[in-house]
Amino acid sequence: MHPTAANSPLNLLSEYPAWSKAGGDESAVILSTRVRIARNLAGEHFPYRMNQEDRIRVMRGMARVISTLNDSDQGVFLSLAALALVEISLLIERRTISPQLARDEKPRGVFAWRNLDRTMLICEEDHVRLTDIVPGLAPQKAYGNLQPVLAELSSQLQFSTHESLGFLTACPANLGAAVRTSLFCHLPGLTLTGGMESLVSHAADAGFTLRGFWGEGSDFLGNTFQLTDVPSLSHQPSEMLTRIESLGQEVIEREALARIALQTERPALLRDKIARALAILQACRALSGAETLSLFSAIRLGLDIGFIEGLSRETISMLTFELGKAHLVWTATDEGIPDHRRIRRADRCREVFGKARFVG
Repeated sequence: MHPTAANSPLNLLSEYPAWSKAGGDESAVILSTRVRIARNLAGEHFPYRMNQEDRIRVMRGMARVISTLNDSDQGVFLSLAALALVEISLLIERRTISPQLARDEKPRGVFAWRNLDRTMLICEEDHVRLTDIVPGLAPQKAYGNLQPVLAELSSQLQFSTHESLGFLTACPANLGAAVRTSLFCHLPGLTLTGGMESLVSHAADAGFTLRGFWGEGSDFLGNTFQLTDVPSLSHQPSEMLTRIESLGQEVIEREALARIALQTERPALLRDKIARALAILQACRALSGAETLSLFSAIRLGLDIGFIEGLSRETISMLTFELGKAHLVWTATDEGIPDHRRIRRADRCREVFGKARFVG
């Protein structure tokens, strides 16, 4: 184990986010939906203009307010300055904090609900950023989940607003409702059939942009993408939620048609890709993180279309977190061995996938 693991405050949090444990058909293509609401404190500079002392004052004030929330006992307040680098990396892998918050060197923090489906970032780009993530395509549910805590915060804090601009934010593009939405999508069918270019163009026309596995500026890994709304200065959250729901339904339909095309027009290629991925995972001796995600994508596709038995989508989701770089460092007992992370990934995959069968 990592030296800080035994007494880490992260031990109070779930090892895996609750939203990742959903294994039903509702999360086969749209793995999860995220809704984020930003707010800033009236009379305060935006975080990027605040000095050390001001940020500490805001952090302490927010900690006091958070302690009064009805479900404050269901979460943990973390100051990132008090965490080790590996702990911060773990929070990123669990999608609890943003890479932007991690990179900042000034005082900043997060209140994380224990099941990791909801978080409150303090002093990131804005003073407060509330986020809720739910499995499948469910923007209305994610937005609704944030309303009770937002109401509690609003009753104790005065947020910056403008009569015509709405809620004020550090980035002018987020003015208005200050709500952002995104979908985490698994799209192997569209990738293999060359349909991604058309989807990207359609999404852009609808006011959305495509991002990589870890969000803005990150690589595309494991045929998994984030579709995020482009800021629109909208004052009506209902319009934004309806738009992403509509896009999500279209993504599901396009991916379904692409998978049907693969099964009818290129069945040998499809079977080979899935069977080959399973064979590698059953016999590998070393795996990189990127290769693991690519293989997992093929396995997930095989599960979705009934070509693999003896596994579940939930198992794949859990392994995605368990075999992340930070998680492997966190639980390492063999760091002195060359390529220890690659070896441990392979060992764990042989253990899990050895029970699976290709039936395509």
